[in-house]
Amino acid sequence: MDISNEIKNIALGMGADLVGIAPVERFKYAPVKFRPQYFMKDATFVIVLAARILEGICEVHGAYNQEGKTIGPYSWYGYPVLNWSLSWIAQQVGKKLEDEGGKALPFPPTGFNYQNPDFQIPDFMHKHAAVAAGLGEFGLNRLLLTPRFGAHQRIVSIITNASLTADPMYNGPRLCNREECGDSCFNICPMKAVNPKKLTRVRIGDRVYEYMALDAVLCRWHSIAGKYLRGNDDLPRYPGRKEIDEIAAAAGGFNRLVQEKMNPVDRAFGQFTFTPTCGACQIKCRAPWNK
Repeated sequence: MDISNEIKNIALGMGADLVGIAPVERFKYAPVKFRPQYFMKDATFVIVLAARILEGICEVHGAYNQEGKTIGPYSWYGYPVLNWSLSWIAQQVGKKLEDEGGKALPFPPTGFNYQNPDFQIPDFMHKHAAVAAGLGEFGLNRLLLTPRFGAHQRIVSIITNASLTADPMYNGPRLCNREECGDSCFNICPMKAVNPKKLTRVRIGDRVYEYMALDAVLCRWHSIAGKYLRGNDDLPRYPGRKEIDEIAAAAGGFNRLVQEKMNPVDRAFGQFTFTPTCGACQIKCRAPWNK
Protein backbone atom coordinates (compact mmCIF):
# COMPACT_ATOMS: atom_id res chain seq x y z
CA MET A 1 0.00 0.00 0.00
CA ASP A 2 1.36 3.44 -0.97
CA ILE A 3 0.76 5.76 1.98
CA SER A 4 2.91 8.64 0.75
CA ASN A 5 0.10 11.21 0.89
CA GLU A 6 -1.01 10.05 4.32
CA ILE A 7 2.55 10.37 5.62
CA LYS A 8 2.85 13.89 4.25
CA ASN A 9 -0.51 14.94 5.69
CA ILE A 10 0.50 13.67 9.13
CA ALA A 11 3.80 15.55 9.05
CA LEU A 12 2.36 18.80 7.68
CA GLY A 13 -0.60 18.62 10.04
CA MET A 14 1.75 18.36 13.01
CA GLY A 15 3.82 21.39 12.04
CA ALA A 16 6.39 20.32 9.46
CA ASP A 17 6.76 22.90 6.69
CA LEU A 18 8.29 20.66 4.03
CA VAL A 19 8.21 16.91 3.35
CA GLY A 20 10.08 15.00 0.67
CA ILE A 21 10.60 11.35 -0.20
CA ALA A 22 13.79 9.96 -1.78
CA PRO A 23 14.36 6.45 -3.14
CA VAL A 24 17.44 4.73 -1.77
CA GLU A 25 18.93 4.54 -5.29
CA ARG A 26 19.78 8.25 -5.05
CA PHE A 27 22.24 7.45 -2.25
CA LYS A 28 24.32 4.95 -4.20
CA TYR A 29 27.31 7.32 -4.46
CA ALA A 30 27.34 8.14 -0.73
CA PRO A 31 29.95 6.59 1.57
CA VAL A 32 28.77 3.15 2.65
CA LYS A 33 28.07 4.19 6.25
CA PHE A 34 25.80 7.02 5.10
CA ARG A 35 23.62 4.91 2.82
CA PRO A 36 20.15 3.95 4.13
CA GLN A 37 20.91 0.26 3.55
CA TYR A 38 23.80 0.43 6.02
CA PHE A 39 21.24 0.68 8.83
CA MET A 40 18.26 -1.08 7.21
CA LYS A 41 19.23 -3.66 4.63
CA ASP A 42 15.81 -3.73 2.98
CA ALA A 43 15.40 0.06 2.98
CA THR A 44 13.42 1.47 0.08
CA PHE A 45 12.91 5.19 0.79
CA VAL A 46 14.02 8.04 3.01
CA ILE A 47 11.45 10.57 4.22
CA VAL A 48 12.81 14.03 5.06
CA LEU A 49 10.94 16.59 7.18
CA ALA A 50 11.83 20.28 7.49
CA ALA A 51 10.65 22.99 9.89
CA ARG A 52 11.34 26.67 9.26
CA ILE A 53 13.31 29.06 11.45
CA LEU A 54 11.22 32.21 11.84
CA GLU A 55 12.58 35.22 9.99
CA GLY A 56 12.20 37.44 13.06
CA ILE A 57 14.62 35.15 14.89
CA CYS A 58 17.13 35.42 12.06
CA GLU A 59 16.91 39.22 11.99
CA VAL A 60 17.57 39.66 15.73
CA HIS A 61 20.33 37.05 15.92
CA GLY A 62 23.60 38.49 17.24
CA ALA A 63 25.95 38.93 20.19
CA TYR A 64 24.95 40.58 23.44
CA ASN A 65 27.11 43.64 22.81
CA GLN A 66 25.30 44.48 19.55
CA GLU A 67 22.50 47.04 19.69
CA GLY A 68 19.10 45.42 19.23
CA LYS A 69 20.55 41.90 18.92
CA THR A 70 20.30 38.81 21.09
CA ILE A 71 20.84 35.07 20.79
CA GLY A 72 17.95 34.07 23.05
CA PRO A 73 15.28 33.41 20.40
CA TYR A 74 17.68 31.44 18.17
CA SER A 75 19.15 29.49 21.09
CA TRP A 76 15.68 28.24 21.96
CA TYR A 77 13.15 28.56 19.12
CA GLY A 78 15.67 28.35 16.31
CA TYR A 79 17.39 25.19 17.49
CA PRO A 80 16.20 22.89 20.33
CA VAL A 81 12.48 23.62 19.95
CA LEU A 82 12.61 22.80 16.25
CA ASN A 83 14.75 19.73 16.82
CA TRP A 84 12.40 18.36 19.46
CA SER A 85 9.36 19.20 17.32
CA LEU A 86 10.82 17.41 14.31
CA SER A 87 11.73 14.46 16.52
CA TRP A 88 8.15 14.16 17.73
CA ILE A 89 6.74 14.45 14.20
CA ALA A 90 9.21 11.79 12.98
CA GLN A 91 8.05 9.49 15.77
CA GLN A 92 4.41 9.84 14.70
CA VAL A 93 5.27 9.32 11.04
CA GLY A 94 7.23 6.24 12.08
CA LYS A 95 4.24 4.88 13.98
CA LYS A 96 2.06 5.22 10.89
CA LEU A 97 4.63 3.42 8.77
CA GLU A 98 4.85 0.54 11.22
CA ASP A 99 1.08 0.41 11.74
CA GLU A 100 0.85 -0.25 8.01
CA GLY A 101 3.33 -3.13 8.19
CA GLY A 102 6.60 -1.39 7.39
CA LYS A 103 9.60 -0.40 9.48
CA ALA A 104 10.67 3.11 10.43
CA LEU A 105 14.09 4.32 11.53
CA PRO A 106 14.15 8.04 12.41
CA PHE A 107 17.49 9.69 13.22
CA PRO A 108 18.10 12.55 15.65
CA PRO A 109 18.15 15.94 13.92
CA THR A 110 21.64 16.61 15.22
CA GLY A 111 24.72 14.53 16.01
CA PHE A 112 25.59 13.15 19.43
CA ASN A 113 29.30 13.46 20.20
CA TYR A 114 29.27 10.59 22.68
CA GLN A 115 27.94 8.26 20.01
CA ASN A 116 30.41 9.20 17.33
CA PRO A 117 34.06 10.01 18.11
CA ASP A 118 34.22 12.09 14.92
CA PHE A 119 32.57 15.16 16.42
CA GLN A 120 30.00 17.04 14.35
CA ILE A 121 29.43 14.02 12.12
CA PRO A 122 25.92 12.60 12.61
CA ASP A 123 24.92 8.99 12.04
CA PHE A 124 22.96 10.03 8.95
CA MET A 125 23.48 13.04 6.69
CA HIS A 126 20.15 14.87 6.75
CA LYS A 127 21.22 17.65 4.36
CA HIS A 128 22.18 15.18 1.67
CA ALA A 129 18.96 13.25 2.21
CA ALA A 130 16.94 16.47 1.91
CA VAL A 131 18.56 17.22 -1.45
CA ALA A 132 17.86 13.65 -2.56
CA ALA A 133 14.23 14.08 -1.46
CA GLY A 134 13.76 17.16 -3.62
CA LEU A 135 13.49 19.80 -0.89
CA GLY A 136 16.20 21.98 -2.43
CA GLU A 137 19.89 22.13 -3.25
CA PHE A 138 23.20 22.79 -1.52
CA GLY A 139 24.43 26.31 -0.92
CA LEU A 140 28.08 27.27 -0.93
CA ASN A 141 27.76 27.29 2.89
CA ARG A 142 27.27 23.48 2.89
CA LEU A 143 23.65 23.88 3.99
CA LEU A 144 20.34 22.87 2.46
CA LEU A 145 18.72 25.77 0.58
CA THR A 146 15.00 25.55 -0.19
CA PRO A 147 12.93 27.84 -2.43
CA ARG A 148 10.67 28.91 0.47
CA PHE A 149 13.08 29.31 3.36
CA GLY A 150 16.58 29.51 1.95
CA ALA A 151 18.93 28.14 4.62
CA HIS A 152 16.44 28.84 7.42
CA GLN A 153 15.15 25.39 8.36
CA ARG A 154 16.04 22.31 10.34
CA ILE A 155 15.63 18.81 9.03
CA VAL A 156 15.25 15.20 10.11
CA SER A 157 15.22 11.92 8.19
CA ILE A 158 13.33 8.63 8.49
CA ILE A 159 14.53 5.47 6.73
CA THR A 160 11.80 2.98 5.85
CA ASN A 161 11.19 -0.21 3.89
CA ALA A 162 7.64 0.84 3.02
CA SER A 163 6.36 1.17 -0.53
CA LEU A 164 6.15 4.91 -1.25
CA THR A 165 6.26 7.34 -4.16
CA ALA A 166 9.45 9.36 -4.66
CA ASP A 167 9.44 13.11 -5.16
CA PRO A 168 11.47 14.58 -8.04
CA MET A 169 14.74 16.30 -7.16
CA TYR A 170 14.76 20.09 -7.18
CA ASN A 171 15.26 21.48 -10.67
CA GLY A 172 14.30 25.13 -10.27
CA PRO A 173 16.25 28.41 -10.31
CA ARG A 174 19.64 28.48 -8.62
CA LEU A 175 19.19 29.29 -4.94
CA CYS A 176 22.82 30.12 -4.09
CA ASN A 177 24.43 33.00 -5.98
CA ARG A 178 27.92 33.70 -4.67
CA GLU A 179 28.48 36.43 -7.25
CA GLU A 180 25.61 38.42 -5.73
CA CYS A 181 26.44 37.93 -2.05
CA GLY A 182 30.24 37.99 -2.36
CA ASP A 183 30.69 34.73 -0.41
CA SER A 184 28.89 36.21 2.60
CA CYS A 185 28.78 32.83 4.35
CA PHE A 186 32.58 32.74 4.36
CA ASN A 187 32.90 36.36 5.40
CA ILE A 188 30.44 36.00 8.29
CA CYS A 189 32.19 32.91 9.69
CA PRO A 190 34.01 34.09 12.85
CA MET A 191 36.69 31.40 12.53
CA LYS A 192 36.90 31.31 8.71
CA ALA A 193 36.31 27.59 9.07
CA VAL A 194 34.98 27.28 5.53
CA ASN A 195 37.09 27.79 2.44
CA PRO A 196 35.54 29.27 -0.76
CA LYS A 197 38.68 28.33 -2.70
CA LYS A 198 38.42 24.66 -1.77
CA LEU A 199 35.18 22.99 -2.80
CA THR A 200 33.83 19.56 -1.92
CA ARG A 201 31.96 17.70 -4.67
CA VAL A 202 29.18 15.21 -3.93
CA ARG A 203 26.99 13.20 -6.27
CA ILE A 204 23.35 12.60 -5.35
CA GLY A 205 21.28 10.67 -7.83
CA ASP A 206 22.49 11.79 -11.26
CA ARG A 207 23.54 15.30 -10.11
CA VAL A 208 26.77 16.73 -8.77
CA TYR A 209 26.82 19.48 -6.14
CA GLU A 210 29.64 21.63 -4.77
CA TYR A 211 30.04 23.36 -1.42
CA MET A 212 32.87 24.80 0.64
CA ALA A 213 35.26 22.52 2.49
CA LEU A 214 34.95 22.75 6.27
CA ASP A 215 37.64 22.68 8.95
CA ALA A 216 35.49 21.11 11.67
CA VAL A 217 38.01 21.88 14.41
CA LEU A 218 37.95 25.60 13.65
CA CYS A 219 34.16 25.50 13.48
CA ARG A 220 33.87 23.73 16.82
CA TRP A 221 36.34 26.12 18.46
CA HIS A 222 33.89 28.98 18.24
CA SER A 223 31.53 27.00 20.48
CA ILE A 224 34.26 26.61 23.09
CA ALA A 225 36.01 29.95 23.21
CA GLY A 226 34.19 32.48 21.12
CA LYS A 227 30.48 31.76 21.05
CA TYR A 228 28.41 34.89 21.54
CA LEU A 229 31.18 36.55 23.61
CA ARG A 230 30.69 34.24 26.56
CA GLY A 231 33.51 31.84 25.82
CA ASN A 232 36.39 30.69 27.99
CA ASP A 233 38.62 33.60 28.98
CA ASP A 234 41.69 31.38 29.36
CA LEU A 235 41.53 30.29 25.72
CA PRO A 236 42.41 32.45 22.69
CA ARG A 237 39.24 33.57 20.95
CA TYR A 238 40.38 33.41 17.31
CA PRO A 239 43.47 31.18 17.06
CA GLY A 240 44.78 29.50 13.93
CA ARG A 241 44.49 25.77 13.39
CA LYS A 242 48.10 25.12 14.40
CA GLU A 243 47.62 26.88 17.73
CA ILE A 244 44.41 24.93 18.39
CA ASP A 245 46.18 21.63 17.68
CA GLU A 246 48.89 22.51 20.20
CA ILE A 247 46.33 23.44 22.87
CA ALA A 248 44.35 20.26 22.24
CA ALA A 249 47.46 18.05 22.40
CA ALA A 250 48.39 19.53 25.77
CA ALA A 251 44.86 18.81 27.05
CA GLY A 252 44.92 15.18 25.92
CA GLY A 253 42.89 15.53 22.74
CA PHE A 254 40.36 17.85 21.18
CA ASN A 255 37.23 16.14 22.51
CA ARG A 256 38.62 16.20 26.03
CA LEU A 257 39.41 19.89 25.63
CA VAL A 258 35.81 20.51 24.53
CA GLN A 259 34.41 18.82 27.63
CA GLU A 260 36.75 20.56 30.05
CA LYS A 261 36.58 24.05 28.59
CA MET A 262 33.01 24.30 27.32
CA ASN A 263 31.09 27.15 28.92
CA PRO A 264 29.11 25.87 31.95
CA VAL A 265 25.89 27.34 30.55
CA ASP A 266 26.30 25.36 27.33
CA ARG A 267 27.27 22.19 29.22
CA ALA A 268 24.16 22.42 31.38
CA PHE A 269 22.02 23.25 28.37
CA GLY A 270 23.34 20.18 26.59
CA GLN A 271 22.23 17.88 29.40
CA PHE A 272 18.57 18.52 28.63
CA THR A 273 18.28 19.55 25.02
CA PHE A 274 20.13 19.95 21.73
CA THR A 275 22.79 22.61 22.31
CA PRO A 276 22.91 25.27 19.58
CA THR A 277 26.19 26.11 17.93
CA CYS A 278 27.29 29.27 16.13
CA GLY A 279 24.83 29.22 13.23
CA ALA A 280 26.11 32.43 11.59
CA CYS A 281 26.51 30.88 8.12
CA GLN A 282 22.92 29.63 8.29
CA ILE A 283 21.17 32.56 9.95
CA LYS A 284 22.87 35.26 7.85
CA CYS A 285 22.45 33.47 4.52
CA ARG A 286 20.54 35.71 2.08
CA ALA A 287 19.32 32.97 -0.27
CA PRO A 288 17.11 32.58 -2.17
CA TRP A 289 17.16 35.65 -4.35
CA ASN A 290 13.46 35.53 -5.21
CA LYS A 291 12.49 35.48 -1.52
